[in-house]
Order: sequence, then C-alpha cells, then structure tokens
Amino acid sequence: MRGGLGKFLIVTVTIFFSVKSNGQEISVKGGFLEDSLLIGQNVNFWISATYPPSLEMVFPDSLYSFNPYEISGKQFFETRVVDGLAYDSTVYTLQSFEIDKVQYLKLPAIILNEGDSTVIETPLDSIYLTELAPKVSDTTALKTNLDYQLVNTQFNYPLMYYILGGLALLVIILLLIFGKRIIKWFKIRRLRAQYEEFSVSFNSYIKKLKVDPDPVLAEKALILWKSYQQRLEKVPFTVLTTKEILGKDFTQELELPLKSVDRVVYGKRTQEDVYQDFQQIEDFTQERYSKKLEEIKDDSSSSKK
Repeated sequence: MRGGLGKFLIVTVTIFFSVKSNGQEISVKGGFLEDSLLIGQNVNFWISATYPPSLEMVFPDSLYSFNPYEISGKQFFETRVVDGLAYDSTVYTLQSFEIDKVQYLKLPAIILNEGDSTVIETPLDSIYLTELAPKVSDTTALKTNLDYQLVNTQFNYPLMYYILGGLALLVIILLLIFGKRIIKWFKIRRLRAQYEEFSVSFNSYIKKLKVDPDPVLAEKALILWKSYQQRLEKVPFTVLTTKEILGKDFTQELELPLKSVDRVVYGKRTQEDVYQDFQQIEDFTQERYSKKLEEIKDDSSSSKK
C-alpha cells in the first residue's frame, strides 16, 4: 500500500501551492490514500476544496452514509486563506466488509446558500481488495487426521423438543392474552430509556458550551440531537438540511435556534450564547417526546375498551 497520511500531506502541499493559479474557481478533489485494502482494515479517503472565503462550505460528518464503507475516524485541517481563496481538507478513516474486488467511493462538498445548497462531488475513486485466502483448485489435497477425538455423550433431544414445545405454547398463550399490553409496555420503556440517555448527554453538551462555546463541540451536540430526533420522529433528520427540517409542519419553533447553530457549526464562528439555542432545541425535543409518550398511552387505553 502507499504511505497513507504521508501521501495526503504531499497532496495537501501540492494543492496549497497551486491556489494562486486557480483564480476564483471552486475546486473539489479527493481519493483514497491507499492502493488496496483488507476486509475490516482501516483505509483513508481525503477530500479537499478551494473556494472564495465569502462562501460557506462543509464536508460530510460522521453520520453521512459512506456505503459500502463504515467510518471509524475523521481528521480535519483548519481552513487556510491564501491570495483570496480558502482551502479546506479532511481525511476520513474507513473500513469495508464487502468482498468486491474493486470498490468505489466519491464524497460531496456542500456550499451553504440562503436557498438550496449546492453539492460538488469528488471524482469517483477506486481501491482494490487484497485476498489473503488462496484459491482452492481441483488438485488441492485434504490432509487426513486419524487421531482419536473425544466426543460428548448423546444428548436427550426428544426431551429438549418437549420442553421447547411447552415453552413455545406458553409464550403463545401469554401473547394472546397480554400481547398488546406487553408490546405497549416495551414501547413506553424503550421510549423513556432512549430519551433519558439522550437528555443526559445533550445537557452535558449544553453545560460545556456555556463554559466553552467551541464550534466543534456544537457540531457534536447537533449530531447527537439529529440522531435522537430521527429515532423519535422516524424522519431522516441526519441527512436533512436546516431548511428541509424547518419544512416539517411541527418544527416551526426551531427556526431561530437551528439557524443560529448553523452559523456556529458550519461557519466555525464562536458565539457566547449558543448554549441558549441548544436549550431551546432541548425544550422542543422534550415536548415532542412527551407527545409521543402520550400517544402510546392513549392508544393503550383505547385498546382496553
């Protein structure tokens, strides 16, 4: 394989010193740092962009679908401005569990506009799968092993089948009698557990942002909220833009806090009161959670009548 991060640094330096010749054009490049991969082994994919500093450009976060790869890490480099052009770059550490001999990937860079955002993709790059197991041919010989092997005594399978059959019958009877109540109970229990876990983590981010309004910390809090809200509403919040989120009929009260958070996260700007925006977002989520909980309870009550 090629030297991973070393090669990326060479690519970074090359692009950095070529900024002057690019004028005011927007340029997005990327590709694998390695030539080949092993199943489950880390490989790196770099993406870089040059663009006018007046624009706001973001790269995919950890919730982006890197299919057929799974992301295991991310390293981003601070924005540089040279001769009137901004330069951004990020390296993603990925893993693949696919067995295709040649695998492909391209990533988007998103320019945030007042209206719809603009997506510019890197060229499609490929990487080869290295197979470790030798191919088995018709002439492959099997090695004979005649050593004595100790085996367990015979198991009473008929008795096991009777026991399993009786348990299955008991479970079916219980489900027929208490099935709906049991399902409702599990739904409520799961809903409460998910919200409590989210609330503890999210409020921890709010406390940290109150002390240190760091844009990276704000991005992590935003990702956590989108992930939980997606599970709660069954709406793909993690892939929606702020404009698309506000297009839902139940998110109108999020307009001011979400736009404020976007300026911090995607504009890399420090805003002392950003924690208050997240408090408003948390209040909205608590209200939506309470509504979902009441819907399940009301459905449970109506089923008893």
